[in-house]
Amino acid sequence: MKSKNFKKEVSVVIPTYNEEGNIEELVAKLNSSLLADGITYEVIFIDDHSTDHTQSKIKALSAIYPVELFIKKGKKGKSYSLREGFARASYQNIAIIDGDLQYPPEAIAKMVLKLRNLDVVVADRQSYHDTFSRRIFSKTFKKVFGKFLFDLDHDVQSGLKVFRKEVIDVINFRPSSPWTFDLEFLHRAREAGYVIGDFVITFSKRKEGTSKVGSVRAIFEIGLNAIKVKLKRIPPQAMPPHTAGSMMGAGVGFKRKQFVTHTTLHYKKSAVRTFVLSQKFFIGVIIALVLVGLVINLIGTLGILIALLSTIYFLDVVFNAGLIFKSLRNPQEIVVTDKELQELKDSNLPVYTILCPLYKEAHIIPQFIEAISKISWPKEKLDVILLLEEDDNNSIDVAKRMGLPSYVRIAVVPDSQPKTKPKACNYGLSIAKGEYLVIYDAEDIPDTMQLKKAFLSFAKAGSEIKCLQAKLNYHNPHQNLLTRFFTAEYSLWFDVTLTGYQSINTSIPLGGTSNHFRTIDLISLEGWDPFNVTEDADLGVRLFKQGFRTAIIDSTTLEEANSKWGNWIRQRSRWIKGYMQTYLVHTRDPYAFLKSNRQHSFLFNLIFGGKIAFILINPFLWLATISYFLLYAYVGPAIERLYPSIVFYMAGFSLIFGNFLYLFYYMIGCMKREE
Repeated sequence: MKSKNFKKEVSVVIPTYNEEGNIEELVAKLNSSLLADGITYEVIFIDDHSTDHTQSKIKALSAIYPVELFIKKGKKGKSYSLREGFARASYQNIAIIDGDLQYPPEAIAKMVLKLRNLDVVVADRQSYHDTFSRRIFSKTFKKVFGKFLFDLDHDVQSGLKVFRKEVIDVINFRPSSPWTFDLEFLHRAREAGYVIGDFVITFSKRKEGTSKVGSVRAIFEIGLNAIKVKLKRIPPQAMPPHTAGSMMGAGVGFKRKQFVTHTTLHYKKSAVRTFVLSQKFFIGVIIALVLVGLVINLIGTLGILIALLSTIYFLDVVFNAGLIFKSLRNPQEIVVTDKELQELKDSNLPVYTILCPLYKEAHIIPQFIEAISKISWPKEKLDVILLLEEDDNNSIDVAKRMGLPSYVRIAVVPDSQPKTKPKACNYGLSIAKGEYLVIYDAEDIPDTMQLKKAFLSFAKAGSEIKCLQAKLNYHNPHQNLLTRFFTAEYSLWFDVTLTGYQSINTSIPLGGTSNHFRTIDLISLEGWDPFNVTEDADLGVRLFKQGFRTAIIDSTTLEEANSKWGNWIRQRSRWIKGYMQTYLVHTRDPYAFLKSNRQHSFLFNLIFGGKIAFILINPFLWLATISYFLLYAYVGPAIERLYPSIVFYMAGFSLIFGNFLYLFYYMIGCMKREE
């Protein structure tokens, strides 16, 4: 809902067929009532090949009033006439009304004014001056179909509505029959998150002409189509940005909510829906086959599953051994020498934007400002944006009272769903001034030369490099045992593993911070997915699938490691969820994925799919292993039946050699960190 953009203007769309006796009075009443409320208007008649003098009457009225006549071009029927009328509407708001004067034209002016706070206003026929049969049909349809079937507490067959033009554009409405516009329009508008209100009117008897609706065939068609509409799946609907050429204000409407994401990323590339129908079907089939197999042959089915898992574990161990070896033998990170840094002149440097999203982290803002102040980059060419949520009053107040440096500005992200870090970053991207852009978290302490290293690295790298990932590590490794584990893990991941991924030309799961971009490249990628909780990993995959690459640079940003187990569990849960989202989003069309890059599709399944599977299955395998040794008399023979020779050797290799390797890798990562 965008009440701040409200304008007192309306395009009135009127479908007609043999209404010569009504249209003159209709236009006169529209004119007097709309002008009385200061509303600019146009009247668009879509005539469905009338056989009386309707068209000549409209032409005569066009000499007096802002009236236009268009002869129907498409299929016959009211719904199709309305669609043609919408395409010709030039004002922000649209009204539709029948040409028979049964609906009061004077109501449109008042309904337009209600659009200050609503998106759609429906005329509610509370009283009828019409036939008994028409009254019964309308009320029955409202109760049975509107309320019961669709949970729409509105007059779902009312032919008088006023709505924002944006609504019809967003839902991309295409009528499925001549007479079923009203119910489907309201249903799709509500599902897209638009707010619908009512305006009480009196429905009158037709003065001239004959009714076009009321036959048994029409009533049957309306009812049947209502059922079809209910069964039809409605995908997320894209909401346009505030201005063309920008992503500011863009979003999606889905499941009766509007999400302002500040990105035009298509919903098929987004985690707004985690599972699509094909994936649900595939997973359902797999589960059903496994359950049937377990019932028919328990041992045989478990044996097949164990063999499959053992093969995947074995391949993962071999893959990671080769990856680490290649990374250590020929590191792929881009290195900038001290001499290159010294020769770099400030006058040759462009504006660099730093995005810092914060939410209820007022206490850490001073630390971040201090860390940024030490960065070696001309301050007049820095564009540091603190992205603060509109409902985070404390952080906003603290930031405003601090007396921020001239190169730091506050950007208040308008309150909207989803309230996520990537949504805030998309907002920042829309207002970024820099030629280059990097994202930092509030607790980050980046290498003071990192921006210059990134700038020079972009110059060294090929045109296919669209992102540079700086290394991440922790500044509190010795706080407790947990922070020591984190430090070892990050050392392995950023100093060894990611350079290995770079060496085999596959997608690199980006870290949540210290990602450097040319701003124009990030805009072309449509920013971050605001519905993915690991938006960084998703962006890395999207970037690669579009034919681009990520490179690692020899620069480190220090963060604060979680020192409490509760925070660690929540963090890891979020990472697991995000990896699952990323995997499901990028495997929605497996055939196209495989066809585009067979090697990458295999690696993607191993890196993302394998990690998800291992996290979920490892506890059960460890339980089985421990049970085998401790409770052999009870479970040993049964477990041995599940492991024929080749499966046993693969599983044993993965268990013994694999775990040894991973411990060895951690040691290597820590040693490289100390270098």
